[in-house]
Amino acid sequence: MGAQKDMGLSFYAEAFASCGLAAFVFDYRSFGGSDGEPRHWVSPARHVQDWHAAVQYVRTQLSNCVDSSKVCLWGTSFAGGHVLAVAQNTPGITAIISQVPHLDARAATLMSIKKRGIPKALLSLVLGAADALGSRLGLPPLYLPLVGVEGSLAFMQLNEFETKEYFSKHPPVYQGGWQNKARAALVWELFAHKYSPIRCVPDIACPIQFVAATEDVLCPVDQVLKAVRLARRGVLLSRRCTHFELYRGKLLEGLVAAQGLWMRCKGGVCSRGDVKAWVHMAEQAAFGTEPWHSC
Repeated sequence: MGAQKDMGLSFYAEAFASCGLAAFVFDYRSFGGSDGEPRHWVSPARHVQDWHAAVQYVRTQLSNCVDSSKVCLWGTSFAGGHVLAVAQNTPGITAIISQVPHLDARAATLMSIKKRGIPKALLSLVLGAADALGSRLGLPPLYLPLVGVEGSLAFMQLNEFETKEYFSKHPPVYQGGWQNKARAALVWELFAHKYSPIRCVPDIACPIQFVAATEDVLCPVDQVLKAVRLARRGVLLSRRCTHFELYRGKLLEGLVAAQGLWMRCKGGVCSRGDVKAWVHMAEQAAFGTEPWHSC
């Protein structure tokens, strides 16, 4: 949530490219290298629109240099939910990787109340409603912190270790002047529209690889397990770590390798070496309805 492509996405893109996949990475409107005002506008509705625009761009503008008939969607955290929402009504998606995804608005709301307490949860909702109304009236945006301590008004309330992990993947200088904040209107949007991508899962025909962190307190593993069960062709990759530990070190390298091989297979470009590697990687999968070795 509230991240941009200079916060570690280049590692994924380069790793996928090294195994023969063309990777298209983009920033949402109002973040990083993308235009858009006011800045730091985190909005599921706008983000999903941006995803649709990105898919359309790849299919229409890049078809002369990549195989645009085979499009895989990869998203993590908040975007891990967005890719499910996009795939629900986008024909021809080849495969999806949904990594530590936001899935259920109700579960997220209950967690927010637990961490903030009822008074601050209500205050954040009031601020969110005020910002949403203010945007219609042309008023300046209201912002809340993206990351803060438990009990604060921040969207993501982390302990000291988690905060350190979060910022460890950030660059020394941010493109687009990123700051630790997001429009308060997000609170209202999540409350009013009950953004729950898990509802999209049963309608998705293509294979979905769900990635879960067993110690994740932001996007709990039980929600990911529920999504795997709902998927027509779902498989699970789980790692014993927190939400942000998943993005660094040996854990990240092995995970990205597994994801790249999986997408190669779903795109129909598996080699014998890929299949042999999968024999080992399949042992990491807890369960699922999508066979790891079906190409």
